[in-house]
Amino acid sequence: MSKYMRMLLYEFKNIVRDKMTLILLLYPLLVIVLGSFVIPVLIDNYAGTTGGQETASLVVIVVFASVAPFVTSALLGFSFLDHRDENTLDTLRVTPLSLRGYVLFKTTYAYLLSVNAAFWILFGTKMLSGDGYTFAGVNLWDSFSVGSIVLFAFVSGFFTPVFALLLASLAKNKIEGFAYMKTSGIFALLPALVVLENLQDFKQYFLGVFPTFWPVKGLLVQGDLLSHEHNMPIVLYMLIGVIYPLILSLAAYRAFERKLEQ
Repeated sequence: MSKYMRMLLYEFKNIVRDKMTLILLLYPLLVIVLGSFVIPVLIDNYAGTTGGQETASLVVIVVFASVAPFVTSALLGFSFLDHRDENTLDTLRVTPLSLRGYVLFKTTYAYLLSVNAAFWILFGTKMLSGDGYTFAGVNLWDSFSVGSIVLFAFVSGFFTPVFALLLASLAKNKIEGFAYMKTSGIFALLPALVVLENLQDFKQYFLGVFPTFWPVKGLLVQGDLLSHEHNMPIVLYMLIGVIYPLILSLAAYRAFERKLEQ
């Protein structure tokens, strides 16, 4: 346990010096400002009808809910690529920490940062946006209790190691990794399609191939924003939102190990 505590202290010392970690701590503030003061004005001016404004607002909420685990996993993946390019990961095989222990530490550390970011992005926007997301006298953000936001944050964070390890195992270098990140960003946000009316029935589960779909859908169902007879109980959305990413993470870790052995 002491070796992990020393690593944790080392990570804290690098928070200011490491630009990636600094971004993880600061970008939620930018998202909150955009969501609270900029996007409501844009929706009001350009989204057209009240129905269109409400749909656009739901899409914004889903995107905001998805952005934290994706950004955190991308930055974690770049961190692994840095270590891989510098051959520092190979040296871990002969240390008491081991490669598996190091990856577990880094993913746990990133998971907690993702949970923190996801919570503050949603809670901060809920508290500061005022009536910016109010339609027919109903504020969409009032549908989410603090408890539901906390639950979502903890579940959505399990996506973090999935994309990070895939990025580190597929990309040959950081330049290629950046290209993968830009390409895959759209896939991380595809669950936003669930707000479309023709994807409320059984077709919604085609989006389930994307891990972020499950906690996002659970959050919307818990807030009673997307009611349909084909919806599952909230607990099932959240349970799958934990188990499915864990399975993908194990597969991605094995791919990462094979990449290091090449």
